[in-house]
Amino acid sequence: MTESKHDRPGVTKYADHEVIVVPNRLKKKALRHAATGDPDPLIDAEQALEELSAQFGSWMDDECRALEEARQLVRRRGLTDDARPALFRAAHDIKGHGTTFGYPMASDIADSLCRTIEHAADASRIPLTFIDQCVDAVRAIIREHDRENAEATAAELAKGLRALADELLGTDAKPDASAGASPPLAPA
Repeated sequence: MTESKHDRPGVTKYADHEVIVVPNRLKKKALRHAATGDPDPLIDAEQALEELSAQFGSWMDDECRALEEARQLVRRRGLTDDARPALFRAAHDIKGHGTTFGYPMASDIADSLCRTIEHAADASRIPLTFIDQCVDAVRAIIREHDRENAEATAAELAKGLRALADELLGTDAKPDASAGASPPLAPA
């Protein structure tokens, strides 16, 4: 097998350093060209997702029940070492599944709750009213999903709760929770 110039490492020289570019041989091995008549895996995946989409609503109802149970645990015990992770996990599941299942605003609100739980300097100072607002908003968005103007209302709820989460974190954030911080610079 003959080796082309693209199969050999390349070296780019600069005044103070060199950059070695190694060829990506894996790409040739990983790619397989479909033969005529082979099914398209992307189309197959989209069809499978479409078939499952009828179940998305019931799956999100299950996620809402878990979120409500976690909220009730927090109400009984406060944001203790066992209740806080339960609430975070339930909100994180909705954050992850919401957009895929067609509930992007529920995902955004769950993200606000997750960020607040994760980045608050003292989780016990997170107001229960904020947790209630987030849980109630997620449940309402999922329940009222098919109603007219539901998306606009959900967007307003998500925007307001994100602002509230930002406000809570701005006054009570862990030092490493600096949003929008620039990455460290390389030495000159």
